Amino acid sequence: MIMCSIKKIIFILLSYTLLIALSACGSDSNSTVTAGRNGPLPGTLTINITDAPVDNVQEVWVQFTGISIKPAGSKVINFTFETEKNINLLELQGTLSTFLIDKAVIPSGHYNWVRLNVSAEDDGNNDTYIKLKDGSVHELWIPSSRQSGLKIVTGFDVAPDGDLDLMLDFDLRKSIIQTRDGRYKLRPTLRMVKTRNTGNIRGVIDSALLTAANCSDDDPSTGNAVYLYTGTDITPDDVNATSPGPLTSARIKLNNNNGKYRYIIGYVPEGDYTLAFTCQADLDDPDVDDDIVFSFTSSITVTANRNNLPITEPETSPVR
Repeated sequence: MIMCSIKKIIFILLSYTLLIALSACGSDSNSTVTAGRNGPLPGTLTINITDAPVDNVQEVWVQFTGISIKPAGSKVINFTFETEKNINLLELQGTLSTFLIDKAVIPSGHYNWVRLNVSAEDDGNNDTYIKLKDGSVHELWIPSSRQSGLKIVTGFDVAPDGDLDLMLDFDLRKSIIQTRDGRYKLRPTLRMVKTRNTGNIRGVIDSALLTAANCSDDDPSTGNAVYLYTGTDITPDDVNATSPGPLTSARIKLNNNNGKYRYIIGYVPEGDYTLAFTCQADLDDPDVDDDIVFSFTSSITVTANRNNLPITEPETSPVR
C-alpha cells in the first residue's frame, strides 16, 4: 500500500514537471517565461507587419530571422524563428498584414523597444532584395543590420493576463534609397501602433485627376498617391527630413468591379488628420526636398475600429 502511494506521488511529480517544460516552449522562440506562484501573471504579445507602398517597384522582399524585445529593467527577450520569414512587403498594403509572432507568452510589464532581426547585409547575397518594374533585381542592404537590426524605440505595456496586438507599419516610400552608384539601401522607417486603437481610411479619387496636366505621366496606375498628415489644415509637403512630413501614404488602385479608383490607409490611430493627393509621387525622393504638387487636401477624423471617410471635400469632389 505504501509502495503504491509512493508510485502515485512520483507519477504526479513527473507529470507536473512535464507540464512546466511544455508550457515554456513556444513556436518560433528561444525564450522561456516563468512566473512565481505569487508573482504577476504573464501576458501574450502578437506583432504584425504591414506596408506603406512605393512607386516603380514590383516586389520588396525582406528576410526576418527573429524579434527581440526589451523589458524595462530586465534582459532582452529573443524570439528566433525556426525558419526565416521571407516577406514581400508590397503584398501588405492597406489593411493587409501578416504576423511575425503570434500570441507569444511574455512577462507582463513595461517594455522599452522592439527590434526586428533581418538578413540584409551588403554582402552580395539577395537575402533581402528589391525587384523593379523593369524586372531587374537588386540587393537591398541595411547599414549595421547584424548589430542593430530594425529597432523601434517605442515603449509598450503588457497587462497581466492581457493580450497585446501591435502593428508595425514599414513605410517603403520613406525607406528605400538609391545610392549614387545605383545600388539600393534600406533606411527603415517604421511606426508601431496598438491595432485595437486604430481605424482605416477609405476614399475614391476622380479618374480625371490621375492623368491631369501636372501629373508625372499619363498612366493612371503610376505616380498617384494619397499622403496622410497628423493634424487638421496641414499644408502638405513631400517625403524628406523636414516637418511636416507625411505619417504614411497609400497608392491609388482601380477596382475592376466598379471601375472606380480607390485608396485605403490602414491602422491609423484615432485623431484628426489631413489627406493630400498627388499624381507626382513617383518623383518623390526621400533624400531630397522635392517640389511635389498636391492637387487638393481634405480633412478627416479617424475613429477606431471602423472605416473612415473624409469629412470635407474639395469643390471638384474627387474624394467621396
